[in-house]
Amino acid sequence: MITSSEEGSNKILVAISLDRDESQNALSWAINVLAKPNDTIVALHLLVGEEPKKIPMKKKKRIQIRRAKAHVISMLGEFAYTCCQNQVNLEAKVGFCSKIGRGLINEVKSISAHYLVLSRPTSHAFRIWNEITRYVSDFAPSSCSIVFVGNPRKQHKDCYSDSDISRDIKSEKYSPRSVLSILSRDLISSSGDDASSFISSMVSSSVASPSDKPKHRPMSPYRLISSLIMNSPLRKWRRNETKNNPKPLIQCFTYNEISKATKDFDQENIVGIGGYSEVYRGDLCDGRRIAVKRLTKESGDMIKEKEFLTELGIISHVSHPNTALLLGCCVERGLYLVFRFSENGNLYSALHEKENGSLDWPIRYKIAVGVARGLHYLHKRCNHRIIHRDIKSSNVLLGPDFEPQQITDFGLAKWLPNKWTHHAVIPVEGTFGYLAPESLMQGTVDEKTDIYAFGILLLEIISGRRPVNPSHNHILLWAKPALETGNTRELVDPKLQEKYDDQQMNRLVLTASHCVQQSPILRPTMTQVLELLTNGNEAEVAKSWRMPKDMTNGDENNNEWDDYSMLLGYDVPLDSSI
Repeated sequence: MITSSEEGSNKILVAISLDRDESQNALSWAINVLAKPNDTIVALHLLVGEEPKKIPMKKKKRIQIRRAKAHVISMLGEFAYTCCQNQVNLEAKVGFCSKIGRGLINEVKSISAHYLVLSRPTSHAFRIWNEITRYVSDFAPSSCSIVFVGNPRKQHKDCYSDSDISRDIKSEKYSPRSVLSILSRDLISSSGDDASSFISSMVSSSVASPSDKPKHRPMSPYRLISSLIMNSPLRKWRRNETKNNPKPLIQCFTYNEISKATKDFDQENIVGIGGYSEVYRGDLCDGRRIAVKRLTKESGDMIKEKEFLTELGIISHVSHPNTALLLGCCVERGLYLVFRFSENGNLYSALHEKENGSLDWPIRYKIAVGVARGLHYLHKRCNHRIIHRDIKSSNVLLGPDFEPQQITDFGLAKWLPNKWTHHAVIPVEGTFGYLAPESLMQGTVDEKTDIYAFGILLLEIISGRRPVNPSHNHILLWAKPALETGNTRELVDPKLQEKYDDQQMNRLVLTASHCVQQSPILRPTMTQVLELLTNGNEAEVAKSWRMPKDMTNGDENNNEWDDYSMLLGYDVPLDSSI
């Protein structure tokens, strides 16, 4: 059997009822949360009864079918634009069946669906709903995951089992807060070695084989946690000597816990303010120092909540020493992410705001290598390709003794399917000064846009200059003459007082010069970057790389480079996010 991850796309069957709100809820969740580019969503409305075989059929039956088709098509029309933007295929079907549950399973098998999305009834038909859920849970193929969207009722909580491979998501017209709401309850309330084997990753689109499925036994929907962090590496079980006391690595904090830790979110504890969030320092009762990222009250719109949810969904799948460590989250009275606190703040503060002294060269080089390792993991080693899209000095956290160096803030990050070379993003998002030319002018992003930003970050580390200085001059326009002539000394931060390793400095300058090439094709991969930074002159790339003589990559691109140079000269805030 070929899994969805091997095919590169999923088929998602969404059951459409006559209740418009329920159907909109299910479709919205499937399109905005579950589907990835190139996936196909099939909206199916089932009519109970035998399929008419006579042509022409009776007038009453014709009207019934025509109304059903009109209902489904009108539902899909509301989501056509969103699907186009997300590059998700949308299909409509009307079918006949003797029983709804049987009809759904037949269609799942007919189209080889990877997911079946069902919306819970809001006010009626719970008996019918219970029959349907029991049937699909018992007879769904092992390759199909079942997603329940809607308000859970206690009387239904025992109708699921581990073998359902189902997800329980409480939804309020697709609010990210509602997608997380299941986390506010007991995050994990069960035990045993089979606890994680029934889960298949919604992000990596893997499916469970029959051999992977644990024994059938009743379970609470409290066990069916948010699909966005279903198969997170951080969700591996930490077991004590006794098997009956597993603890999840991602903790669900209560509001009282984080409020007490931050002294009721005292303004004196603010350590950072972003485009849609505030970060507070706090101390837990067990002595751990934490950083609490809170979605600001003024940022309650869907886009900002979706960014916040994206960060939770992606960072919970990330596990590397050079990426920020997520301790947990809280969904009471708002949205909160809880991280381990970084004692030395961020790189931007260390480079540009420290009054006493500056970072010496060994620390700077160590930071450059650490960020390179983190980016290499995101691009090449993570289960699913991730582009960060906001690499900058303020998003590099520094621990005690400036180790580890951790990439943080995944609010703009994107998953990229393995077969995709780039991704279109409209409107353009990111931080001015770090945006690659193709991202700023054409709205396209891929790993090479991260590599461009990393090149700007290297110039910042080398020179101690901000990406855009108070006169609104871009660091690349300042560095371009020295990069083209190979005059490394002109780029070095005067605060270093020439106390640096020449070979390491040359490596960073050489790497930066290739990373900030205007053409994405000419930029290296993070594998090449990391090889040069860690292996030095012994690296294979060191034998072939030379300092570019012309940063514009030829006369044919000069006009485009001039356009970009004009953009770099715009009168914009020094660290503005577009």
